[in-house]
Amino acid sequence: MEGRGNIYQSLIFAAQEYLEETGHLPSDPGELARYTEASEDDILSMFGSTDKLHEGLIYHAVTLLNDALRQGVIDAHTSDPIEQMHSIGHSYLNWAEKNPTLFRLLVNGLNGPIKPDSALHRYTSSMRDLYHRKLTEAQRLGILAEDTDIELSIMMLHCLVKGGNMMFLTRSTDPWFDGDTRSTRELAERIFAEFMGNLVRANAPAAKEKT
Repeated sequence: MEGRGNIYQSLIFAAQEYLEETGHLPSDPGELARYTEASEDDILSMFGSTDKLHEGLIYHAVTLLNDALRQGVIDAHTSDPIEQMHSIGHSYLNWAEKNPTLFRLLVNGLNGPIKPDSALHRYTSSMRDLYHRKLTEAQRLGILAEDTDIELSIMMLHCLVKGGNMMFLTRSTDPWFDGDTRSTRELAERIFAEFMGNLVRANAPAAKEKT
């Protein structure tokens, strides 16, 4: 007999398939019955509401994205925190491009009210901690000057990432991108690289000494 954990995973994949086909989650979790071998009773025992199903799918998306970001740090093969951030950004954008449905689900969730102790809350808090840790490490290593405003820098990064997220969701209807043949991933990566380069140059110890 299939274990409860396996049933849960099959339902999450079924919910993802449903979302990809319809663009929305079912109004009743029991609607997933035709997408999986689980019974309607099994479905309702695990996801008694669409909200719980939504939270489960968000957790699934966050887990996959975090795995991709963690691999990005490993693949960087460097102890330089700025280079690690470039690798993390590259992994993030690749994941967004390859998982458009789950990425849209995450971005829509992040642009709305975020419940305390939810998967989204834990995710966005962990990203803030990651930015803070990497930029503080860069400051400690002398890549950034001692008086660099780390809090302001991570807030700017947050705004940049939110803007980049919306590029993926709204580019097809945004006339600002008319005529640009670059993929959204490539364009977002260029913007991120330009921002990080400017951040490091503006806050380099030598630059600070001249002002």
